[in-house]
This record gives sequence, structure tokens and C-alpha cells, in this order.
Amino acid sequence: MTFVLSSTMELDLHHLYRAGQYVGTPGTSGNDSKSGDQFFVAIEFNGIDDNHIDINVKSMVSVGSLIKNFYRSNTKIQSTKLSSGKPMQVWLDYDSQVQKLNITIEEFDEFQLSRPQPLPQFSSSVNLSSLWSDSDLAYAGFSASGQENCNHYVIGWSFMVNGEAPLLNNFALNQVLANLPVENKQKQEHHISTSSLVTVVLVVSIVLVSCNVKSWMKGNSGHEKYEIECELPSFRYKDLLAATIGFNKKKMILGEGGFGRVYKGVLAVSKQSIAIKRVSLESKQGMKEFMAEIAILGQLRHRNLVRLIGYCHHKQELLLVYDYMPNGSLDSHLHNRDKPIPVWAQRLCIIKGVASGLLYLHEDWEQVVIHRDIKTSNVLLDDEMNGRLGDFGLARLHSHESEAHTTHVAGTWGYIAPELARLSKATKASDVYAFGIFLLEVVSGKQPIEVKADGGTFLLADWVLDAWKNGSIIDAVDTRLEEEYETEEVELVLKLGLICSHSLPKKRPCM
Repeated sequence: MTFVLSSTMELDLHHLYRAGQYVGTPGTSGNDSKSGDQFFVAIEFNGIDDNHIDINVKSMVSVGSLIKNFYRSNTKIQSTKLSSGKPMQVWLDYDSQVQKLNITIEEFDEFQLSRPQPLPQFSSSVNLSSLWSDSDLAYAGFSASGQENCNHYVIGWSFMVNGEAPLLNNFALNQVLANLPVENKQKQEHHISTSSLVTVVLVVSIVLVSCNVKSWMKGNSGHEKYEIECELPSFRYKDLLAATIGFNKKKMILGEGGFGRVYKGVLAVSKQSIAIKRVSLESKQGMKEFMAEIAILGQLRHRNLVRLIGYCHHKQELLLVYDYMPNGSLDSHLHNRDKPIPVWAQRLCIIKGVASGLLYLHEDWEQVVIHRDIKTSNVLLDDEMNGRLGDFGLARLHSHESEAHTTHVAGTWGYIAPELARLSKATKASDVYAFGIFLLEVVSGKQPIEVKADGGTFLLADWVLDAWKNGSIIDAVDTRLEEEYETEEVELVLKLGLICSHSLPKKRPCM
């Protein structure tokens, strides 16, 4: 029995039910002419002949043959056989950075709740990049060949690209083992006295670490590679086409930016309203941002973050599907005369919501998420005018124990911290700076940078700071609020905005 990764689903099944070396892999019908444009790697578990495991790359000529000893109880190595009928658990780990495949195998233990820590019994240099040489897709699964007195079972498997495969439910697996057909149990017992029977039961966990998935932007950047990790559902293109009335620009468009357009849609079956971000094929930077947004926002769950609910990959297009926010972006309400002006209670609620979401990103999630583009146009409003932070295309991750990495300067002028412009290092403090400017903008109703009538430049933070120094910080409040606010509240928010946007990052508070 083999675990197979293949560049095609058109497997040759000619030998699948025959004993012998072929296991239903591409180009193995005795004529290898088909294998010239088909790439596969097969990890073969063979207990019939001499109890070995082979790695076969593009042909049935093995690049590695191993294992006669298996781990037991996590650390102890014990001699056993694949043909023993005992369930085995296998971990396959591939690292594309060093092009190495590691294999660890041990007897299945229903009481083991974590992955074993010992070194793999076997490592082999294997280059899997050809899996995606001509396609965006690769296929994973199992195939087998055998004899009448040979039974193979896969009772559980777990698979992950870019990350650690989720642990299997040992209790459920043990229930499956207990309910195997009685005849199979009898054959296992019969094996004690005869060597003619083989029963292979595998529990498999496969991890492909940092596999490079080919760019979906073939037209503009076919030679570049992007990394993506995604556990979100995939939508059918025709369903999104119908939901947006053919991406109707007059009726369904919500907005447009450097990345492309955002459309409103209504799913035909569930009648759920959605927002669809459609990448622009002219934007190479947009593709990188989309990949980041899938990888990061797809894993985050917080009531004050816009929820990414799925994606669609169709030919050369990539579309992201979000919860629909019926009240649009906050900046349109603050600066667009066609939208109703938020009252103070609504503004304060939005501020608290964004603060809560940012606290989750900085402190409460398993990694630190630096948003890098906090601004009013990236705060969307639901049907109750609650604020949700969105657009994670520029976001970066690092662990809670490490510091942020140096990167190129990204963000929006007016919200970019002074040290970020100098040192090109986005940190929690630079996010706090942008949040401070956001606070000042929400209270004052003024944009961070404006051109004055005389041609000079208006800087919001400087203007509010001068008002505070002159003892009249209340003068920075949006005049359209018409004094329907608590003076202490607006003063508190303005002063928070000033301290968050302090020129020295060490002077700023954490979230």
C-alpha cells in the first residue's frame, strides 16, 4: 500500500488489483512513456516481501528503502513487522527549504495524546517542487496492490500543507479497530502460525512544510511563488457570478482600490449577503496581499474583526468572500456628506470595538499580528454600527517571544509612525500610533493630513496637540456633534489619541 502525492488524478489502475510492484501510480502499466509529464512520489509500505518501506519518485525505482525497527511507547525502538497485523502510526514530514522527507513510524497507542518526539528512523532527499510544475494543484491519497491473502486498511489520516497536521482522535480510531470484520481478526490470528498472510493497518499523519504553491497570477508573475495556508471553504465561481449578477458594476459594486473591486453578493441557496473582493490582474502587489489575507484572517475569530468566510480560485482569478457589512466603511460616514453622521455614542462604541479587536491581535491570539494599516477606511460597520477591523493584506505575524522583522514601509501616510518610516520595522507600537491617529480622526471628523486653502499642510495630530497645550482640547471635537456628548468622554479619547500617537514609541501605551 502506498501514500501518493501526484501532479495528476489520471492514475494508471491497470495493475491495481494484481500482486507485484505496481501500485496504481502514473505510468506504471509496464510502459513508462506516460510518466514523462507526470510527477508523483509514493511512500510504499511493503510487508509481503521483506518488510520494508520504499520512497519512489516518478518511477518504481526506489530512492530509499528502510525500516525494520519501529518506535514503541514514544522512545523505545523495538523490532516488529508490518505484517504483524498490529496498527502502525506513521508521520511523514517534508521540508521544501532543505528538500528532505522524514519518516517516523511506531505502533499505534490509543493512550498517546501527543506526537512522538524521537528522531525519524529515515530521512531522504526528495525534491517535490515538480508536483506544481505545470499546475496549481497536486493530489494526495492512497493506492494499493496485493494478493488474495493480503488486507490493507487506512483507518485514519491527517494532512496539512504549511503547518502541523492535526492530531487524530485516538479513541475513535480504536473504535474502528475494534469493529473490523471478524474474518479479518481471524486472519490476523491465523498469521501467528503461517507467514502467508499480511494485514497492514495504518494511521497516517502527513505534513508538507513550506511547500511552494505556484502563483495564481500566471499572466503577470508566473515565475514567482507565494506561500499560502488556508483552511477555508472554497466557493464555486459560477455561484459568486450569480450572486453578483455577473459582477455588475452599476448595481453590485461596493468600492474600488489598488487591489481591485469589492462587490456585494447574495448567495442563491442560503440568501446570505456577502462581500466579494476580486483581485486585479494588473496588481502584482495585490496578489501578495491577498495571500497574506487568506493566511492570516482565515484563522482569526473575533467579533470586531471582519470575518473571511471563504475564497474562490478560478483560472487566473482569486476572489475572497467576507461577511457583508451593510453600513460600509467608517471613513465614508465621517467624510462623505451623502452618509449619515455617526453620533457620539456610535463613535465611542466603534472605538471600543476596534480597540478590542486590536488587543486580540496583539496579545490574545496565539501569535502577534501586526495589522500595519489601521485607518478609518479599513473599519467596517455592521447593521448595528459596530466597528470591525478589516483588510489584513499588509499584516505580519511573529511569535510572542520574538521581535518583529524589518520589512518595507507599508501603510497609509498620516497613520505611519515616525520610527517606522526611519527603521522599516512594524511593531505593536507602530500599530498603536495608527490607532492614536484613528482616535483623533473619529472625534474630530478631520482627516489625518489635509491641504489647507493657502497650500499648506494640515496635520491632525499637531493641531490637537496645540489645542491641548492651549487648554482648549475640546475645540478639536467635531462641530457636527452639536454638544450631544459627555465632555469628559471626548477629552479622554482625545488625550488617549495624543499619547498613542506620541513620537517616541516607548511613551505609547500597549493596547
